[in-house]
Amino acid sequence: MKHARKLASLLLALVMVFALATTAFAAGSGSITVDNPITSQTYTAYKIFDVTYSGDNYSYTIDSGSAWFGTVQTYASKTGSGLTLTQVNGSTTYNVTTTNAFSAPDFAAALKAAVSGKNGTELAKQADGTASVSNLPLGYYFVTSTSGALCNLTTTNSTVTIHDKNDMPFEKVDDKDSADVGQTVNYTITGKVPDHTGFATYIYKITDTMSEGLTFKKDVAVKIGDTQIDASTVDTWIAYTPSTGAATGFELTIPVKSYTIGAEIEVTYSAVVNEKAVAKIENNTATLKYTNGPSTDSFGTIMTEPVPVYSSKIVIDKYETDKENTKLAGAKFVLYKEVTTGEGEAAVTSKLYYKWNATDKKVEWVENKSEATEQTTDNNGEASFNGLADGKYYLLETAAPAGYNLLTEPVEVTVNGSSATTENKTSLSVTAEVANSTGTLLPSTGGMGTTIFYVLGSILAVGAIVLLVTQKRMSAAD
Repeated sequence: MKHARKLASLLLALVMVFALATTAFAAGSGSITVDNPITSQTYTAYKIFDVTYSGDNYSYTIDSGSAWFGTVQTYASKTGSGLTLTQVNGSTTYNVTTTNAFSAPDFAAALKAAVSGKNGTELAKQADGTASVSNLPLGYYFVTSTSGALCNLTTTNSTVTIHDKNDMPFEKVDDKDSADVGQTVNYTITGKVPDHTGFATYIYKITDTMSEGLTFKKDVAVKIGDTQIDASTVDTWIAYTPSTGAATGFELTIPVKSYTIGAEIEVTYSAVVNEKAVAKIENNTATLKYTNGPSTDSFGTIMTEPVPVYSSKIVIDKYETDKENTKLAGAKFVLYKEVTTGEGEAAVTSKLYYKWNATDKKVEWVENKSEATEQTTDNNGEASFNGLADGKYYLLETAAPAGYNLLTEPVEVTVNGSSATTENKTSLSVTAEVANSTGTLLPSTGGMGTTIFYVLGSILAVGAIVLLVTQKRMSAAD
């Protein structure tokens, strides 16, 4: 019997050890990782319920002293909430149970509305691009971010990875970086309908204001998914410059709650490059303002990367050959480019000449040289052709300065402003150095021979007169 009692005591001790081990496991820690965090957003985890579990069985509780108890109790009291709180033996602990009527998104919306002033644990951004937090007591968590994009509920058992289902993509592109003055640049903004679950209202507002070198065409169009949105369903506000009445941009509010979450949003519009864009970079940025919290004044903001557009110019520097400091005025030039149409044997190359339309203030390209704009060098030997896209051009001299020879070949000039920046715009103004030779003085018909005859004739005539007078005097003396 003594041995039996010792064996029983040993077995009891082993049971207690395993029981303690199980308790330690239940009171362990876990981690939450967001695998696609939005840049510049802060993610925070809030513990709502405590949890104990065995295998696949979970038991959730909340203490009446919890900062979240009032919010949970109010939600549970709503008809049809599917959430029930049951007090445990008159203690401060309440069991939490749910039915099939329980809606996690609705519950998340209620938690989101009450998150202000609550303490949570911030997720740290990691080198691999994720955001995570570890050593969390196991429980039922509400995770949100400053973007208002993430409202997932999860039990940290013991490592959970969640995906931000409401990331906020927002990008702007154009169809050309380099343009002639007068050309149209087309812009496209893309985004997607955010997760607006639980929000009574949701603001999704896009704003874009043109820089001074771009003239807005007031042609905003919106497409969501495969549906072109009727203008009457979109609130569009066009901004105007008070002094001129010219359109400078727009503000667009899209009623995203009327559309499927995750559907692509596409906004298109255009602007004309004007004369103020010459030798400048016109950076254009769009801004998205969106709801990111339960209060009516809680918003997040995203700005697109600047989208550049530029227009260049060619400046002629005209001087005498081997005398760069001797600038030549009065030289006249036209500018042309060669354009090839068709392919192979059917390819045809033609010349298009630069024409400045002074009325509409834009560059036109014409086939007839007689219609081309002719630029004349000033006293500094300068003339310019403005408002040009990148490309290869040719300067054709149509009149040389007085006393100088006309160039027999056009001067090739390449314009490439792609390396220009807002701080360094040097490549947007290309200088073409053009030298002219003075002509050689040629003799006239007959040359100097005729002049010599006139001089000799005059000398002989004078000599004859002198001789005649002398002879008369000698005869009188006799």
